[in-house]
Amino acid sequence: MTILDQFSLKGKVALVTGCSQGIGKAMALALAEAGADIISVANSMNAEGSAVAEEIAALGRRFFPYQCDFSVRAELYDFYRSCTPGIFPWSISW
Repeated sequence: MTILDQFSLKGKVALVTGCSQGIGKAMALALAEAGADIISVANSMNAEGSAVAEEIAALGRRFFPYQCDFSVRAELYDFYRSCTPGIFPWSISW
């Protein structure tokens, strides 16, 4: 058993904000490598074909991108209502 097996996130869903670049992207990739599917939320998230989406798919994980500004309450509520059925509740928030 490897150390990664001991910290497996298979079957978990992680919500990661700002995962199109920087530390958010690094966290999304690390969580996906550990087995989690990723919900990505960012002000400028591309719905399809982003580099991080392709990298996560290459790890065999699902990627759900959402564009939302969490500082705008109406957008936050719209995000929550529009999330893909079947991925809730998410297990990890970063």
